[in-house]
Amino acid sequence: MESKIVGGGNDTVLLDEIAESLAGAKVRDLLQSVPSDQQALAGEVAYERRRLANPSSVVYGLMYDAYAYSGLCHALIPQAEAGFDQLHIIFTNQLIGTWDPADRRYHARTVLCGSPSIISISGLVEAPARSPEYYFALRGAEAIGLGKESKLELADSFADDCLSYDDQRMTEVVKGYAMQAIAYRLSGDAFCSDPKCRLFNAHWQRELLKAQLGEGPDFCSEHEGFFQRLSKEGVS
Repeated sequence: MESKIVGGGNDTVLLDEIAESLAGAKVRDLLQSVPSDQQALAGEVAYERRRLANPSSVVYGLMYDAYAYSGLCHALIPQAEAGFDQLHIIFTNQLIGTWDPADRRYHARTVLCGSPSIISISGLVEAPARSPEYYFALRGAEAIGLGKESKLELADSFADDCLSYDDQRMTEVVKGYAMQAIAYRLSGDAFCSDPKCRLFNAHWQRELLKAQLGEGPDFCSEHEGFFQRLSKEGVS
């Protein structure tokens, strides 16, 4: 899905174009792939424009197609800065997702590496699965009819095993994901198979916390050597 942002130096026009692109990238149904020509609904465009006009607004529960979102961000990069000698990383509180043709549904993503790379703060909370013990306890709570407050208390009891919104550990975690974006730009591969390396592609919250906050070196020996060589030789 290609985004065409013109703006023409007019902030109002630019805001309208971004709002329309965001509305067109919205995932309306997790079981339906967003078509490349999805039409933005007037109400959705108006909503996105109001949200953009209020930077302090935080929205949970909405997902955007990751590639369409990346295309929108790429269109906003000045042409002089769009070359491969530049690295752009977008940090967003919006939830992004990619369509999986195997099980025909969208899955939330923590990071999408490319030009630019997108790191979703909401994705760091929502995308990696929590521990099996949490889901077992949650099903038990639902089976006996516990209310919302009790479920929140249950979630709090597993707080050490997962990230939450406004988590004090988030800044340190995001550093590792920024390094994944950097590794992708420099080598074409963002991830590592070593669960103790910060480039590990975690699918569980426990894996994420272990890779990003665990004891020991930040990177495996292979990637530590890779970054050290780049530091000494410089990046061309």
